[in-house]
Amino acid sequence: MMFMEMYRFEFSIRSMAEVLEVSRSGFYQFLKRSKNVLEKYDPELVEFIKETWLSNRKNYGLVRLLREVKKVYSFYGARTVRKVMKLCEIRGKQEKRFRIATTDSKHKNRIAPDLVQRKFQVARKNEIWVSDVTYLRSLSGWIYLCVILDLYSRKVVGWSISKK
Repeated sequence: MMFMEMYRFEFSIRSMAEVLEVSRSGFYQFLKRSKNVLEKYDPELVEFIKETWLSNRKNYGLVRLLREVKKVYSFYGARTVRKVMKLCEIRGKQEKRFRIATTDSKHKNRIAPDLVQRKFQVARKNEIWVSDVTYLRSLSGWIYLCVILDLYSRKVVGWSISKK
């Protein structure tokens, strides 16, 4: 329909509708709808939402935009702000969850032998120790925790925390 609107003065509506296999009446309904939908809302509100979104580097979503709208226009609710956002194609950026790549299986280093050979049944204390590294997110960045366990007693034999 947008294509037809762009080229309506170059080609006839009838020929474009035939080629695109849409009805002419549907195109005219689209024109009515697309013009009147935003006119239904207060132009000051629409402009305020657009400016607020742009001035915040397109980060703000519904919750933050609604908070800003309520400061100026206390009588508008979430539904109205959501509809204006949808019509203006405004979406807040969502922070993607950061994942640490824990395994580099394509390295060229020598691989340590599996001395335990997946046999985790131990007869006495301090016969087999196992370790693992856990990545913890903190305010200052990632922290790495390495824990060494005695496989027999399942008690922590040692541990270390580091930023590297």
